[in-house]
Amino acid sequence: MGAWGHQNFENDSAMDFVGEFIESPNLDVINEALSVVIEAGAEEEYIEVDEASAALAAAEIVAAALGQAATDVPEELPASIQKIGLTVDDKMLKKARKAVKQVLRESELQELWQEGGEPNEWQQVQEGLLKRLGQV
Repeated sequence: MGAWGHQNFENDSAMDFVGEFIESPNLDVINEALSVVIEAGAEEEYIEVDEASAALAAAEIVAAALGQAATDVPEELPASIQKIGLTVDDKMLKKARKAVKQVLRESELQELWQEGGEPNEWQQVQEGLLKRLGQV
């Protein structure tokens, strides 16, 4: 799985996504990562760990743009967010929430945490992300 912690930036897939965003910060990268998970969920397709991790990282970027960054946000990320002047509208916010909920509901990442015997800590991180995205 390449994960070494419960936080969303503590796995290789998420950090690959963040690296891509930092290298070429743009809204399309975020929208694509969120859309892949949402569309797969709508079509009842399997959401693989890399897709789920990228979507969670994208949702974390949205939260950071709202001023609700995770405690473990990569050091270079805020500058990249600022570089493109990322502002979050209702559509993007809803998309981020929906993607997080889909990953929580059914994804390879969710299954791996269930099998690993420590799903509660990971799930609490995702619930915290939803709260930072304004979802109560």
